[in-house]
Amino acid sequence: MNRCPECDVMTAHRRCPLCQAELSEAQAAIRWYPDYDRKQQRIRARISRLVIFIGILAVLVCFFINLIVLPQFLWVFYVAVAVFYALVSLSHTILSASHIGGKITAQVISLTIVLLVIDAMSGAVQWSVDYVVPALIIAGILVITIIMVTVRLKWTGYVSFLLMMIGLGFVPAVLYLTGLATVLWPSLVAALYAVATFALMLVFANQAFMTQLGRRFHL
Repeated sequence: MNRCPECDVMTAHRRCPLCQAELSEAQAAIRWYPDYDRKQQRIRARISRLVIFIGILAVLVCFFINLIVLPQFLWVFYVAVAVFYALVSLSHTILSASHIGGKITAQVISLTIVLLVIDAMSGAVQWSVDYVVPALIIAGILVITIIMVTVRLKWTGYVSFLLMMIGLGFVPAVLYLTGLATVLWPSLVAALYAVATFALMLVFANQAFMTQLGRRFHL
């Protein structure tokens, strides 16, 4: 069996059935699983645990300082959300071998939490729920969609994360209906973009997308 490195398919022919590239004997080696470096994974796990410990310790120290020095203003929450986002970015995005779709989704969710806390602590002027969170969710949907178009044959691995992001696209509208957001059009744009992305997947991916939906929701 020969393997095409561009299309990532196995074939008994000397040419790739997709891109028609000629396959040499050097490309015939089969690698069923990626290399797993146990030592590197242990080092990453230790670094991740150490960073989590340092982050929690830093928040606790700041909390006690806050209570002693300025108890009427809990600025420790700014520190807490900053540490939270740093831990998510380092442990799940940088050091983790998680799926890239999961990393993007985690970044959108964690950034949304950080922005909401900062907005609430700064006087609830609502810049986060009105503008930034809808824009952030739209950007997340767009990035995953671009990746799905780029990876071609491996796009099905991103379906679950795209569906999660599409679901998040309706969060700004819910915030507006509950009165937490006061500007309609960013929430409306986010919801419409989520619906449009779902509709485009149904139109262009068609059967393959429906099959993935059936597998995810056991339809």
